[in-house]
Amino acid sequence: MALPGNPDALADRAATYVSSASRIDRAADDLRALAYASTAKSLDAIRERSGQVARDLDDAHGRYRGTADALVEYAAALRAAHRRADAADAAEATAERYGAQAETQVTTLTRHLRSLEDADAPAGTIEAAERRLDDARRSADRYDSARTTAREEHESARRDMEAAAQRAMSLIDSALDATNEGWLDRVGHFFAEIGGFLDDLGRWIGDFLEDLWDELQRLVATVLAILGTVLILVLVYALLSLIPVIGPMIAALVVGILAGFLLGSILSDVTKKDPAVDEYDRTSDEELTDRGEPSDLAHVLKDAGYVDSLGHLTNDSADETVIKVTKVVDADGVVRWRVALPSTQEWLSRFNGDQGAVNDLDSNLALMLTPSLRSQYERAVLAAMQQAGVGADDPVMLVGFSQGGIMAGHLAAYNSDYTWDAVVVAGAPIDSMPIPSTTKVVSVQHDWDPVPRLDSTIAVGTGGYAQQTPNWTTIQQASPLAAAGVSGIHNAAAYNQTLQDGISQVPTSTQDALSGYFIGDESAYGYDSTYYSWKED
Repeated sequence: MALPGNPDALADRAATYVSSASRIDRAADDLRALAYASTAKSLDAIRERSGQVARDLDDAHGRYRGTADALVEYAAALRAAHRRADAADAAEATAERYGAQAETQVTTLTRHLRSLEDADAPAGTIEAAERRLDDARRSADRYDSARTTAREEHESARRDMEAAAQRAMSLIDSALDATNEGWLDRVGHFFAEIGGFLDDLGRWIGDFLEDLWDELQRLVATVLAILGTVLILVLVYALLSLIPVIGPMIAALVVGILAGFLLGSILSDVTKKDPAVDEYDRTSDEELTDRGEPSDLAHVLKDAGYVDSLGHLTNDSADETVIKVTKVVDADGVVRWRVALPSTQEWLSRFNGDQGAVNDLDSNLALMLTPSLRSQYERAVLAAMQQAGVGADDPVMLVGFSQGGIMAGHLAAYNSDYTWDAVVVAGAPIDSMPIPSTTKVVSVQHDWDPVPRLDSTIAVGTGGYAQQTPNWTTIQQASPLAAAGVSGIHNAAAYNQTLQDGISQVPTSTQDALSGYFIGDESAYGYDSTYYSWKED
């Protein structure tokens, strides 16, 4: 049941009282000015009367201002209580829905078990049915507990609202009974206001410095990447010049064409306007190929492979970029988000025109060589997360293969708009990215895969080496499809299998910390996946 009261209407009324108090205060000041503007005896009566009215207005100002402050505080408390109650009601509704499903499953499994017992089924079959029934009962109990917790949270919000109302009445009574503040009270209010200003200023400076640090890191990474590219081009020129049939002139022409190609590709991506992001409706064929939600960290990369398969009108096209945003809610109401990012789906956009997907060669080059410039891919992902309702303080896990992994590492390293709790990538050159230690990283790299090694060259020797730190685990081993060559080494399905095979290399503490992102966690009782897509303008 919704809580009573209208926080917005109350806030508007409180604002009216604040405005009235300000006008009364100005009127009192004007009367004092009139009372002391002249010393003529003929104005003594007027001066005395004006002074008295000014004092009366001071009393009225105290009452209005005290009432206004009490109402402003109560409006904020009422709004917070409403939000808590609404969130609790939503959690209860979710628990009710999943709880009903669980109860139905318990009933079905109970009947099934009885039929097996009546038919004298083998003991192993009956034991398996009993285990499934026990699991279903535990699930039903968990949803019932979640419903109870939600109801308690709703009642707690109601109690807080009532306590805030009592406090507001007490403040209003105080304003009416004692409108003349003492000198110490005024001094205290002055310093309280100064403290609030300094607090706001400190937050602004902190946000500004955080954004500045992000930009500096982007700039440094861009300079290093450009230097690395220049060195590569110089090396290409030197090698071509040594070939007699080519010589310096042709070598310079080739290098110039390569440099122009790189510059044109990057500018083609970063200068375009933000893509329009919308929810994506999968086709029936796409839904059939869905392999379900990952149950744990070992299986998370199947999401990366799946989003690669979406957004194609034909097998040879790349018409849209599609990402998957999954909201996972646990029994305590904590919301976590998992974002799956696709790899490069279009390689020849410079030659046969853009097909539509922004996860193409152009954005690949922009991400790796000019991180200080925002690619279409990055801008669209952030817009999709905003549409999905991801909060700035909500923990987020980014998942991606190849370019999807580059995008994941790039966001965690250079963007502070969201709380990047985890990055899980495969076949992606992220080792030199300045991902903060607060982000847990799992990077899977196959032996002889050239893509994860790209940053070793681009970073000009400043990084690009597989990391093993408390927050960063690199799983490096041979691809299960290595016999197929590069196509089997740099392969999403192969990387999915490698993570499953090598999950024991990830510290147990990291696996436990990230378990809440998956439906297999015992505290998870609800999840919702939404797909978003966009095209190049």
